[in-house]
Amino acid sequence: MADQIVLRVPREVVVKVVDDVEVADPSTGQTGTFDDELYDEDGKLIGTSHGSFRIEYVRPGDGGLLTYYTEDITLDDGTIHAEGWADFNDVRTSEWVHYPATGTSGRYEGLRGFRTWRMTGVRASAEARILLSD
Repeated sequence: MADQIVLRVPREVVVKVVDDVEVADPSTGQTGTFDDELYDEDGKLIGTSHGSFRIEYVRPGDGGLLTYYTEDITLDDGTIHAEGWADFNDVRTSEWVHYPATGTSGRYEGLRGFRTWRMTGVRASAEARILLSD
């Protein structure tokens, strides 16, 4: 039977963000770093995330702001690395975005899947899920 893990993070709190992004009018070349705390359904701190992003280019046709995200998630029982592309317009309008995730240690090592999230408060909070399987 395949090993499948679904981590629900109903509250992800932005502890620190450093960026040069004008959220109302973002543009290519703008970058940022972030440190988040991840909480489960019971409000218990289950881990942290540290990452960065860079708005790389405007997608022809629809004007999407393609942004590359990379982050390392540390949980009590292992670590996960996630990175990939998302449209910054979706991020700032609270649409769900997702990109690949790979377990790098502990119970997650060798598992692959996706990190999916949506911002619920600009530079403040998000809701997230991590889906992994072997």
